[in-house]
Amino acid sequence: MKNLKEGRIADEALALDSQSLRVLLARVFAEVSEAVIVSDVDRQVVMTNEAANRLFRYTADEFAGLSTAELYERREDFEQLGATRYNAQADDARHTYLMRYRRRDGSVFEGETTAGAIRHGDRGTPLFLGIIRDVSSHIATNKVLHSLNQITSDPTRGFEQRRREIVELGVQHFAMAYGVVAKIDGQRYEVKEAESPDGSIAVGAIYELPDTYCYHVLSKRGPFGVHHAGESKLNAHPCYAKFRLESYLGAPITVDGRVYGVLSFSSSLPSSPFTQQDYDLIAMFAQWLGHEIAREQDLAALRHAHERLQTLATQDELTGLANRRLLSEQLDHELNRGQRYTRNLSVALIDFDHFKQLNDRYGHAAGDAALKLFADIARQTLRNSDTIGRWGGEEFLALLPETTLPAAANTLERLVARVRDTPLEIEGEQITLTVSAGVTCAQNDETPAQVLKRADDALYSAKDDGRDRVNCG
Repeated sequence: MKNLKEGRIADEALALDSQSLRVLLARVFAEVSEAVIVSDVDRQVVMTNEAANRLFRYTADEFAGLSTAELYERREDFEQLGATRYNAQADDARHTYLMRYRRRDGSVFEGETTAGAIRHGDRGTPLFLGIIRDVSSHIATNKVLHSLNQITSDPTRGFEQRRREIVELGVQHFAMAYGVVAKIDGQRYEVKEAESPDGSIAVGAIYELPDTYCYHVLSKRGPFGVHHAGESKLNAHPCYAKFRLESYLGAPITVDGRVYGVLSFSSSLPSSPFTQQDYDLIAMFAQWLGHEIAREQDLAALRHAHERLQTLATQDELTGLANRRLLSEQLDHELNRGQRYTRNLSVALIDFDHFKQLNDRYGHAAGDAALKLFADIARQTLRNSDTIGRWGGEEFLALLPETTLPAAANTLERLVARVRDTPLEIEGEQITLTVSAGVTCAQNDETPAQVLKRADDALYSAKDDGRDRVNCG
């Protein structure tokens, strides 16, 4: 459409004088939505349409006779174009390019420009026709989407860093002072991420949801914005009285199909009215944040599951002590270490006395309680460097590195005494528990089986000697 109009104007211009041409141009371009500016060979404005007046914020009278140098952000751009395109020797070709322009109020924008010369004949003095479209928002959106993609696709950034940079990017793009990621749980609003110039928004701060602007986001179930709250219906809402934010733009964050919270950008100052592009963009920001939160939660769940599997593989589920697999690995390790560095390693087998009678009389729950009680006592009695675990049934294995046999026997005596002195309470009845132990010290070049055999023999001798005691082997 634009090219057809320009072609028709160029044809008709050949038969018109300068004044008639200007009148024709003004009539043809009056209803065109893009800004149209016509200048003479001295590059002074001779005609504009209403769209140009709105875009550059000049009246038609202010535009008349104005040097187009006033419309460029940089003087050098004006001079360069004058030397290459906008002069008496210019050809009739149309050129399309991006240029940074300056409005009457000093604000700057990116303009997609299609421009060229119109002549009064083959050698006539040219006029210059420029059609300008403000693409600042389009360019800014492309830039912010590129930055968003860089942030979220960078594997060197952690989840926390990516979330923070997404919020910082939104604050910068929307020209707002505050950026907040809030988690919503029922009527509870909790700040999870915050960007503010004065640090006035604290991570972890909690508010009642109905008192916040986010309430309107969730009510709408989509992006919500207000550019001047004091002059809107929002001025009667508790959120305005509490926070006094004049401009606010927010969107819901969903994680795995459920609302997690709200991403918002806000300021105590009014802003320009939000466009559909603004709403679409903050929805995209919130979507990316939702992806990041979901990925972090999935990774945390995977890590927890892995830790749980590791625990199940090395820990006795009932007592929380090491299981037989871990004890076997640790025994091999300590034997090798002791032989390599000529260090003492004492090994003890500990077994409950009359455990079957306890189960038969009070039930297996009582037996389980007894095992748990023993585990608690053992943890309190042994050193952090010692290892004790459930070897099987009601039998336990203790590894005491860098401990001589007499010292180990003393430790086991304290353990046996504490078990005896700590009754198990079952349905109001105090039940005395006892254990027997056999302890030995590993010798050079012994295998695990040899050490365990000697400890087991010592345990059985303790049982034969009357139980509730420690024997050395």
